Amino acid sequence: MEISLKTGVTLSYDIFGDPDGSPVLLVPGQHQANLFNQMQVPFLTKRGHRVITFDHRGVPPSQETPPPYTMEGLAEDVAALIEQLDIGPCAIVGYSLGATIILELAVERPELLAKAALVGVPWKPSALHRAIREDALERLRAGVVMPPVMEGIYRAMYLFGPRALNRDAFIGPYLEGLRGLAESGGHGALGHAEASASYDPDPKRIAEITVPCLVVGMEHDIMSPYPMARELAKIIPGCEYREIKNSGHAALLEKPTEVNMLLDEFLGGAKE
Repeated sequence: MEISLKTGVTLSYDIFGDPDGSPVLLVPGQHQANLFNQMQVPFLTKRGHRVITFDHRGVPPSQETPPPYTMEGLAEDVAALIEQLDIGPCAIVGYSLGATIILELAVERPELLAKAALVGVPWKPSALHRAIREDALERLRAGVVMPPVMEGIYRAMYLFGPRALNRDAFIGPYLEGLRGLAESGGHGALGHAEASASYDPDPKRIAEITVPCLVVGMEHDIMSPYPMARELAKIIPGCEYREIKNSGHAALLEKPTEVNMLLDEFLGGAKE
């Protein structure tokens, strides 16, 4: 389905589960929303929730508006989506870039959110993450495309933890699947990368968040190191912090059962 938002962009979205279930909005990172479809959507709908997924501006089949993008602007898209679908205040779950968007939304539009779960939120990048981000920006701006195999290897090294990287049965299929990401350039890739690079949230603003929050860190995450995830959880009043062991940044793929259990503990089931 498509929806034209008051922010001037048309987004692609889907709704799953019981129409009368409590709404949960899933906010993706720099990827298509269907990453949620294999594990999170079936789990949450089974628990009785009405689950809404969407693709950000710049991610097909949503509209590919040209850069620049900002985190504030992407948060305004999400706020408009909640308002126009009339699902607020709703529970919201964000991964990676999506978690950072939720952080901004929780500051600016708390009345739209009932609960917020932030998984792998890169709110304060490490030196290594900054270097990876700067390399990606340079390549995108120059139009450089790495060979698919090299792109897959490069991404796998910073997305997954050491145990997953050394399990052939796990990493083989995902290396094959990641090949396609080498071709995922365009407006969205550059716009999202620039939005992430320019976002520098003020801890004082974060400390004013009133929405009940959960921050999930991963033991081997180099995109959002767990000490920084813990720091964020300490700044947000009353925030819960949970940590997934033996996982890198891509916990949705590497540790989906653990992610789902933490979400269920925080959100609760709509049929309880």
